[in-house]
Amino acid sequence: MIKKFLISLAVLGAASFAQDPNLHIYLAYGQSNMSGQATVTDSDRQTNPRFLVLRAGNHSNQKVGEFYPAAPPMGHSQSKVGIVDFFGRKMIKELPDSIKVAVANVAIGGQSIDLFDKDRNKSYVQNAKNKGDTWWIQYLDEYGGDVYKRIVEMGKIAKQKGVIKGFLFHQGEADYQMNDWPKRVKKVYDDLISELGLDPEKTPILIGELAPTGDLGWRNDAVKEAANLIPNGHLISAQGCPALKEASYTLHFTRDGYQTFGERYAEKMLEILKKQEPAPDTGKKDSVATDSSKTDSSKVMPKDSTSQDSSSAIRNVPRLQTTEVQSPKIYFDSREQTLFVHFRKNGKEYRYRVSGRKDN
Repeated sequence: MIKKFLISLAVLGAASFAQDPNLHIYLAYGQSNMSGQATVTDSDRQTNPRFLVLRAGNHSNQKVGEFYPAAPPMGHSQSKVGIVDFFGRKMIKELPDSIKVAVANVAIGGQSIDLFDKDRNKSYVQNAKNKGDTWWIQYLDEYGGDVYKRIVEMGKIAKQKGVIKGFLFHQGEADYQMNDWPKRVKKVYDDLISELGLDPEKTPILIGELAPTGDLGWRNDAVKEAANLIPNGHLISAQGCPALKEASYTLHFTRDGYQTFGERYAEKMLEILKKQEPAPDTGKKDSVATDSSKTDSSKVMPKDSTSQDSSSAIRNVPRLQTTEVQSPKIYFDSREQTLFVHFRKNGKEYRYRVSGRKDN
């Protein structure tokens, strides 16, 4: 029994250090406005230990799949400053000091939503090569040659190390003539949710408008439609975000525009996180028996949970009046098809996934 107990504790210890519920990770993807086009300044290079980049591109002498202090380039090697830079800074400013925020950014300028579609990307890349449209292939190669697979890879790492809190998306300029673009945006999101085993009710996607004063601001009806098609889709307004007039087009935001836009992404996400917080316990304290002989341990058993969100991995339950330790038990949950370790100590219930994630 002692040996079994020690083995179980070893499993629990490994699980507790494998994933940090206070590490909030966001998966970002899209085209040039998501990769960022604003000039990098010295202040942009100043890092904060609470804002991290989960490196998705092979460059800057940093290893793909590892976490580093966030600084541009956040996406591929030629990315500048954009939405995710200002998003992350705003998030750590508003969230408690115990929370870290990381972003994995997979974005390439000028590319269709089809590049991110697992069923269309191969033919899309081949067609581009056939036409000689290859200037961006070097960035695709930095992402391993397949941006959809790279997002999935980053998502799997994110689930092991922290908690995926949502997707950040900005794309559409390249598809201004695509009538079914909103449906294709939804398909990519649905595919990622399914492949990563995420709960769509707990995993929002934030979809930003195109620059209203730019050449394609008229396409924002389609952007709104895409956000409305996804039950947990949220439209981020770009109204009042200045666009940069360049030689051949006006599509990108100015630095001020990126800052306002990125902070709006953060404000919406903070609003969503607030709504996701568990409702306060309104039960009366005297509703729990204080006489240990009358305490019913079944009343303090938490409900089984299938949620992937482990930001509150262990909840306190009413303390029993007697000191009680129950040996760990390993069991297989047929509904979740997952192995769990469960034990009770001093009136607290602990349930751990053997795969490395704490559960309620």
